[in-house]
Amino acid sequence: MSANLPTKTPDAPLDKPAENKFDRFRPDMPKIPGVSQDHLQAAHGAAGVPSQRMIQIGGVAAAVLVAAIIFWGLKSKRHTAINSSTDSDVAEQSASDSAPNPIAAAHEGPTVAATVDELSKPWSAKKFIFVNRLTQQNIDAMVIRLPGGEFWAFSLQAPFGRCELEYVTDLAILSTQYRFKASHPMVVSPCDNSVFDPLKVGPLQGNTWARGEVVQGSSLRPPISIDIKVSDRSIVADEIE
Repeated sequence: MSANLPTKTPDAPLDKPAENKFDRFRPDMPKIPGVSQDHLQAAHGAAGVPSQRMIQIGGVAAAVLVAAIIFWGLKSKRHTAINSSTDSDVAEQSASDSAPNPIAAAHEGPTVAATVDELSKPWSAKKFIFVNRLTQQNIDAMVIRLPGGEFWAFSLQAPFGRCELEYVTDLAILSTQYRFKASHPMVVSPCDNSVFDPLKVGPLQGNTWARGEVVQGSSLRPPISIDIKVSDRSIVADEIE
């Protein structure tokens, strides 16, 4: 007859944590002697965070690198375009500088002041622009045919100062405005009422004389003369004193 041994009530099972529904998709962690599963899981979770952060940082760095490449590419194109434009401007400027001066080319020789036919009558006159071949300066000038058939050319700028000389053929104006009684046309300076006689010559310095003697006023010398010669019925202004 068997003795009734006291039966041991099995220990009640410990409460299990609620199972995560995603746990079944996770691979089992390898078993390492001396290392608990809980420790491995904690380490795996902790390592996952830096890995994800490194991926994010790597993505940001890649985006910055792409943006930098695009920026430098655009800057290089703009620099190339600017250099091309500058080279074009320099080439145009060089071509412009190397082109001949139209005024200088047109007046490399003496200036034609008028023709003999234009000044066929005594006291007829014509204005022209004399180009100084040394300075390439444009000088307002006038040529007059004198009664003896000679031509007199002179600068319309007064020898001293900026006053422009005038040729007056109206004897009444000479009498009333300049208080000078004349028998032929005169050259005058309206700034100081000086009167120059085309038929007379006046002294300059030393033993030098010039046409257009000062017969009235405070001017110190006759107008600045321009040498004239006739060539093929052209009245040519050659040199200025």
